[in-house]
This record gives sequence, C-alpha cells and structure tokens, in this order.
Amino acid sequence: MKWLSGILILFTVNSKAQVPVIDTQHPQKGIYRTIEEFRNNTPSEQGDLVIKTRSTAAQIYLLANKNELRLRDASGAEHKVKNYWGYCDGNNFYIRDYGLNKLLEIGYYCIYEVQTVQPSRGYLNSTDMSLAQFNPPVPLKKVLNIVTGEKFDLTAYNLKKYILPQDSALLEEFRTDRSKRSSLDYYIVRFNQRNKPAI
Repeated sequence: MKWLSGILILFTVNSKAQVPVIDTQHPQKGIYRTIEEFRNNTPSEQGDLVIKTRSTAAQIYLLANKNELRLRDASGAEHKVKNYWGYCDGNNFYIRDYGLNKLLEIGYYCIYEVQTVQPSRGYLNSTDMSLAQFNPPVPLKKVLNIVTGEKFDLTAYNLKKYILPQDSALLEEFRTDRSKRSSLDYYIVRFNQRNKPAI
C-alpha cells in the first residue's frame, strides 16, 4: 500500500510541474515580468486583469500605446501595471511591444503583429492646432526569438540574414522557391517545426 501512495504523491507533484511555453497545452493566466517567466509558463503575478484600449486620436495626441494592462484589486480599483514583458488571459499570450499584441505563433520564433498609427501629411489644423485626419492603422508583423529575446520585423531580409541561416536546408528552399517568398509566415512556422530551442 505504501508504494501506491508514493506513486500518487509523485503523480500529484509532477502534474503541478510547469511545462515550457512551447510545449504547453495549458497557458498560465497572469502577468509575465520577464521573458524567462514566459519561456517557463510561470507568471509572477495573477489577478483580475483588465485591458484598456485607447482611441486612434488618443494614441497620437498622447504619443501612447494602443492599450494598457491594469490590475483590479478587491475593492474594484484599477491600477496600471508597469515593468512587465507580457501577459496571458488563460488562452492566449500577449507581448508588450507598442501596446499588447497577441502571439500568433509560438515556437523558436514567435510571430505577432503590431498596429502603428500615423497622422496623415496634412494632419495639423493650423486654426486650433488639432489633428485633422488620420491614416488607418498600419499592421507590421514581427518575430521574437524565444531564446535570446531579440525582436525583428518580419521581412525577407531579416529572414534570410538572421533566422534561416540556422537551418541551411530551409534557407536554400527560401532562396530557390520564389512562389513562397511572399509568405514569410510559412518559413517561420516551418522553422519552428524543424527546430526546437533548448530552453
């Protein structure tokens, strides 16, 4: 009977062990203060998280990010969260980079998209110094190296120069197959399938 209780204890301890983010089926809800916490799927802080989104005008006037993370305490008061890397809502991970951006692919290289807002050329109203019109948000895809924490714009140049040299067969495929060069996401997904980081 002792051996059975020992197995049960061992199973209970192992079931609570954290699984690295690239292997997990159960993202841990909470605030990730560092990339190491994200890699290990171990948020340092949990609680009632609230996302506040700013309008396009507010982003330009305040030179602020599109959204911010707040933590609601027991009394219902919201407090701005500072100095954090990202967060998880229990289903999806978000990285802090010009606001909070959902990770679309998680692996050796994570893909996410930032929305940048820029005023148009004739944006300044000289009468009252207000902004007259805005360009629509411009999406920009980026990648994050989960090992080093480096972020790159997802461009053909960066793919060829910094990412694919780590996988010579995939780099050769990229160089020779002109039809897929416009689908840069494809190469990140393929790289992730073929290469697993040691984290």
